[in-house]
Amino acid sequence: MIWTFILAIGIIVLGLGLGKWIRYLFEHQIISNKIPLDRVLKGLLSFVLLGINPIILMGAFWHVELNDQRLFLLPLLGILTLSLGGVLALGLSKIYKLKNAQTGSMFVSGAFINIGSFGTLFCYLFLGEAGIAYAAMFRLFEELFYYSVCFPIAKAFGEKGNKRDMSGQKAWKRFIFDPFIMITFLAILIGGGLNISDFSRPDFFEPLNQWLVPLSSFLLVIPLGFSMRLTAVRRYLKESLSLSAVKFVVVPITIVSLALLVGMGEIYNGLLVKVILILSCMPPAVSSLVPPQLYKLDVDLANANWIVNTALLIIVLPILYFLIQIF
Repeated sequence: MIWTFILAIGIIVLGLGLGKWIRYLFEHQIISNKIPLDRVLKGLLSFVLLGINPIILMGAFWHVELNDQRLFLLPLLGILTLSLGGVLALGLSKIYKLKNAQTGSMFVSGAFINIGSFGTLFCYLFLGEAGIAYAAMFRLFEELFYYSVCFPIAKAFGEKGNKRDMSGQKAWKRFIFDPFIMITFLAILIGGGLNISDFSRPDFFEPLNQWLVPLSSFLLVIPLGFSMRLTAVRRYLKESLSLSAVKFVVVPITIVSLALLVGMGEIYNGLLVKVILILSCMPPAVSSLVPPQLYKLDVDLANANWIVNTALLIIVLPILYFLIQIF
């Protein structure tokens, strides 16, 4: 257990630290301003999302059990998780009597969940390769929900008329034609097709994923460290800690209870419930920082929420691991 925990925390800390160190070198001109770091970091993300992650997903879906109809409840529970977090964050905003710009930032921090880089990693480290496939099913409609629901709500709390509008018809077009989403769905379809075929998965896939999953998460975390703004934390510490009660207590208890109610605990020796527990207990996604910038919401509050809740994983992860062992 201790080595699994150290590896999980180590990947996050080292990735964030490396990103922050690169930012320091850039700001102090130790790294030349002529180097297009933004393009380099975007290229890194593209390499992971278009190159590494599809291989991981295809291999996981090729191997995992997909013979229970209740698996189709996973995407629904994923949407409910996002919705509940957003609604409860709006409730916190009412309690603290926040202004519209702050309320919008609280909403996206509550609704957006870091499933891609953190949740998938912890599912793999704690549960094995099957956790990757079920995590992908849980987040199947995550991006669609963000673009079609969360972005318009965030816009309603911010300034209108932004040219980079992400709501309405443009949101659907982005979802349909986004290469990252298309490649992800394609990898799932190919892996699922191979799963029901007569072709056996090559033995090298399991050790390959043992390297690719941690590497993918590490590379995804580096840009997050580069964009961190630690100065925002002190101003909004109270709000961020309150949000952590929503993200790490109320939402997981509610969603896991619903999962047990619909019989998910009976599938694959409770593996699905463990996946749901991990994924419903993740901090805000880095994409929660995008709507505040687009719609002139409170960027500092969004940053504080992301940093504080991500840091609390040091406390949350051992508790998660313990709960998984007793389920």
